[in-house]
Order: sequence, then C-alpha cells, then structure tokens
Amino acid sequence: MKPKLTCPHCDKDISVIANRIEIKHSWKYAFLFLVLPLLFFIPTYKVVYFKPVITEDLSIVDVSTSLNRWGFELHGVVVNKSDNVWKSLMMEAEFFDQDGNFVDEAKASISTTINEHSREHFKVRLNGLGKEALTLEPRLKLSGGRVE
Repeated sequence: MKPKLTCPHCDKDISVIANRIEIKHSWKYAFLFLVLPLLFFIPTYKVVYFKPVITEDLSIVDVSTSLNRWGFELHGVVVNKSDNVWKSLMMEAEFFDQDGNFVDEAKASISTTINEHSREHFKVRLNGLGKEALTLEPRLKLSGGRVE
C-alpha cells in the first residue's frame, strides 16, 4: 500500500511515491558554487592585501623652495627603495609657520615614472602662494600612486 496525503485545498488523496526526496546535484553546480568563487576570491585577495604601500617604498629627501615669476616651487628628490616601479604619484604639501601652526596645504601630481632602486628629481609649481610662503616650513608626503 502506497502512502497517501490529502490535499488541504480540495480534499483529494495524493499518492506519495517515496517518503524522502532525492536531490541530484551535477558537477556543474559544484563548479558554479565552489570553484568559481574561489577563482574570484584568490586574485582579489592578492590585489587587496598584497599590494605595495607607497610610504614603505618611497621617501622624499632634499626639499627646497623657491619663488619665481611663475609662482612658488617645491624642489626635491623621490627615492625608491623597493623593487617596484611607481608612476602617477600624488604629493601633499602642508605649510607651517615658525610656531608650528598649520597655515595652508597644496596638492600636486608627479607624472614621471620612478624605477626600482632609483632617485628621481621633481619640481612642483604651486599657484596661489605668495612671498610669505618662503617663510613657511613645508612638510611633504606622498599620498597616492600606482605600481606598474
């Protein structure tokens, strides 16, 4: 005798072939739900967690300032201490007075390529700063860039 169920809507008997439902999964579903996420996760993990840090690889040395007819200029050298090739650097300059109070800031980009274990001279022109900028102390930091 086959087990039967009663339909709650029409009160008819429904025959049940088995008392459990068998679910058959193919290898396609296993590939879709297990392998593909791993193929996405591993490269993403490497890009996010193993990318070089600009403050560990590069440093700014020999900073000087000048004022000419084109505006205020910062001169210096970026030193690459790593095996990475950096390009499209973003630099931030903060200016402080003699008492250490913050006065102004400026941002600039350095478009040159800095090869591994090398030194690269830079000159950045900043507009809007007058002669009083020569009395200020600039503090430079690299805030962005990308590795080739």
